[in-house]
Amino acid sequence: MGEQEKYKYMLKKIIDETESHKIQSSEELIKTLINELTHGSVIVNKTTQSQS
Repeated sequence: MGEQEKYKYMLKKIIDETESHKIQSSEELIKTLINELTHGSVIVNKTTQSQS
């Protein structure tokens, strides 16, 4: 999978999480994006908040 496809897949996952209301604030969105870029996995809500 090329670099562009990885980013496309990552953004789709994050958009899906936002639409399903698992990500409810811009702060959660930013933390999730940072986590995804550094670790390669989307972790939302309580888990994302506790990693700060």
